[in-house]
Amino acid sequence: MQALGFRWSIPRFAFAKLGGALWRGAYTHPFGPVGLLEVPEPGPPGPGWATVDVRVAGVCGSDVKQVQLDGDADNPLTAVMSFPHVMGHEVTGTLAAAGEGVGRARQGERVVAFPWLACPARGLEPCPACRDGRPNHCRSFRRGALAPGMHLGTCRDAGGGFAPRLAVHDSMLFPVPDAVSDAQAALVDPCAVSLHALLRAPPAPGDTVLVVGCGALGLLLVHLIDRLFPDVEVLAADVHPHLEPVARGLGASRYLARGGRALIEAVAEHRSAEVLEPYGGLPWLLEGVDRVYDTVGLASTLEVGVRVLRPRGTLVLVGVAAPRRFEWTPLYMKELVLTGASGSCVEAWEGARVHGFQLVLDLTAAGRIDPARIATHAFPLARWREAFAVAADKRGARSLKVLLELAPGAAGLPAAGRGAGPALP
Repeated sequence: MQALGFRWSIPRFAFAKLGGALWRGAYTHPFGPVGLLEVPEPGPPGPGWATVDVRVAGVCGSDVKQVQLDGDADNPLTAVMSFPHVMGHEVTGTLAAAGEGVGRARQGERVVAFPWLACPARGLEPCPACRDGRPNHCRSFRRGALAPGMHLGTCRDAGGGFAPRLAVHDSMLFPVPDAVSDAQAALVDPCAVSLHALLRAPPAPGDTVLVVGCGALGLLLVHLIDRLFPDVEVLAADVHPHLEPVARGLGASRYLARGGRALIEAVAEHRSAEVLEPYGGLPWLLEGVDRVYDTVGLASTLEVGVRVLRPRGTLVLVGVAAPRRFEWTPLYMKELVLTGASGSCVEAWEGARVHGFQLVLDLTAAGRIDPARIATHAFPLARWREAFAVAADKRGARSLKVLLELAPGAAGLPAAGRGAGPALP
């Protein structure tokens, strides 16, 4: 079968990296690392494993960054990857066949694949993190029956969602309720990531929070705060003015289409806060917002974040970007909390402990949230180059979340979102 894979080699990397600086098409050229590969059709590789026929797979921002080689060589996460691998980790499909010991789903049932390749999938006894319900912090990403890899789409021995079929361990299967569409199911992973970030520092009633970046994770954060924390005021910020109606429609009380100094001054105006001007550089506030959820992760957005937070406020870093220096004096001056959020895990919610995937499925089935509101485009796997171009060109293509349809029509998007033109205002 054909699957979209990433092949690591110095000549392929050099072609895409050097050529991409002059022509973006080099990143998806046949001479580059990414392409449709002929791979064996998987069956259940052993007890506890099942095969899933993929219906819809989401194109994550990290997938776009991987295709465009947007990262530094010293990124620690390269230690928990192996090549070649099939890409894609936001997956929903139908259980096709189950090996002995598969009990979380039945043959023919729709499922979502939790992507993290933690101890159970590797045939190991649970490590301390897995026992604690934190497979995103598993100690065994380089051990056990599989090659190094954090999750589906990063491991040469495990499949990925950009293929017609993949093998999934029983511990990774979550049945999809009938009330949840395929498009909603395909967005369970990014929605659970945003929910995890939100629950890393939940806002209190009456708080004002700032969500920086209105890509998929940022807009899902806005939506989750609006639906789950209705007594919290949500400010959304992004440099693209065309996203304002989307952010407002998902629950933002105000949209700030600016960055840097202009964003700090806009927050100050909204909060009636004094703007403190240093001898040089950006201003800062003491009467700022209570929480900042940064889904961009650039040094420039981090610097703005620590400057607009109130003393002892919290900044949650969700975005993935190459680290750079920023002026962090406000971090210690205001005694701020800076925390990261990665993936999803078992969450504390309404007095219980529940897996983030199950929580998103339950909330979606109950009509409390709708992750698919940000789905704008869908493409068949054969048009993967077009899909990635649209995902990368958010301003020109008016894209938010791009999906790959392995089962024709499964995403359920209207014609305007099926590669035929802009889907947003």
